[in-house]
Amino acid sequence: MTLYLCGMAALDVLRHLRSTNDGLVPGKVPRPRRLRGAIHASKELNALNDDAQRVLSHVRGKVEALVPSSDRLTHTSRLTTRLWSGDLPHGAFIDIGNNVCLSSPQFLFLQLAPVLSEIELIKLGLELCGFYSCWSLPSLTGGKQQDSSDTTYGLMPVTSLSKLSTFVEHRKNTRGAVNARKALRWVLNNSASPAETAVYLLLCLPRHRGGFGLPKPVFNARVRVTTSTTHQNRYPDLYWQAHSLDVEYQSDYAHTGNWKRYRDSQREVELEAEKITVLPLTRLQLENVDDFEAFAASVRRNLGRRARPTPDGWRPKHLELREALLS
Repeated sequence: MTLYLCGMAALDVLRHLRSTNDGLVPGKVPRPRRLRGAIHASKELNALNDDAQRVLSHVRGKVEALVPSSDRLTHTSRLTTRLWSGDLPHGAFIDIGNNVCLSSPQFLFLQLAPVLSEIELIKLGLELCGFYSCWSLPSLTGGKQQDSSDTTYGLMPVTSLSKLSTFVEHRKNTRGAVNARKALRWVLNNSASPAETAVYLLLCLPRHRGGFGLPKPVFNARVRVTTSTTHQNRYPDLYWQAHSLDVEYQSDYAHTGNWKRYRDSQREVELEAEKITVLPLTRLQLENVDDFEAFAASVRRNLGRRARPTPDGWRPKHLELREALLS
């Protein structure tokens, strides 16, 4: 029998596998049309071998699994099953071995669309399409970087905006598809951290959502610069190419120490030599409401946008958005 992991349980396992496998999720993509032989009882779950149990040990709550019929719905202290009676979308699962199939990033995004708030769903999309995983490794392995926010950095994305959009579009009548499409309007590829994600959404979400309504940037676009000896690639954090503007988030974990500060300064000089304006943003600026509002005004001016009157009720919405993004 096979366990078809779904929901938050699948997200826990996906994040763990990303963090321990350089962003990759090892396994093969099966093509089952139906959920045949789906595990639906605790005794079947407990009968899985030790390797499967080690994978499931990374689930922080109940194990959630899909089943094909309502007579197999189960709610126990360890297992909750959810109904999927129709045909499975192509690429719905990744077979990670030991009779465990994991919902693919695209399928998982669709499953969680009716469960998460829109902001949480947007954040999830940016994480799946980005270079980080919101999961803390038990120890630093493989040279991966972590900070105190339970995040692993320097990973390969497990999906892309185009893959998410295509998957959702092909399941437009599925529960959650409307929410997923709305969230995907704000998902971009290649964010390198939750902080970059937060900065982008605070700056760019519309003002009726509590953002500053600025144009979308590109995350970590490749820019060719000329140094004293050669040509190098640089990757601005948030880059507005048409305005030659780069917002650089200077996180504590990546930008402390004299050598790292020197490299940041050198990088800024190289970018500014290419006539790219660099606006550095520190963690303290991001976390201070007034400082970040002043920073957003600077970004707006560099983008050639005129100041507009603050809409009624904007500040409470802005504070609510900050809480959702920075907590």
